[in-house]
Amino acid sequence: MNRKIGHPAPPSLIGQIGSLYHKMQKESGKIFREQGFPLEMDQIPVLMILYYSGGASQKHTGTALARDKASINRTISVLLKKGLVEVIPDTIDKRKTHVKLTANGEKLAEQADAILGRFDAVLSSALTEQERKEFDKTMLKLIEAVTPR
Repeated sequence: MNRKIGHPAPPSLIGQIGSLYHKMQKESGKIFREQGFPLEMDQIPVLMILYYSGGASQKHTGTALARDKASINRTISVLLKKGLVEVIPDTIDKRKTHVKLTANGEKLAEQADAILGRFDAVLSSALTEQERKEFDKTMLKLIEAVTPR
């Protein structure tokens, strides 16, 4: 691989995507902290999956976020203690649970959605409409390439 001095990220897709991901995580974390948001950055995706899906099983949440069961369980426990979710046991299979947002969880998720929307607008403003369409198409191809079948 060619090494270029002064290149903002390694010239491989993995390096570039990783660099972008980490910079976006750092910047979005900063934005959430500035807004006084009461959750950590790793808890927000779980909150948002539940918000966008109207509730989900812990298994579905873990699969959607590519996170292990223990990580999801810890996050759900934190959200439960904060009164943001309720855990509903499955009536047929007692091993399964369904997690849904409480009214307070919904309000917080709406705030997070607004913050994420503003951050998305800032990112999108760096691209033309055509570039954004191409970016979406390319990202879907890359996601498909690394998604197990």
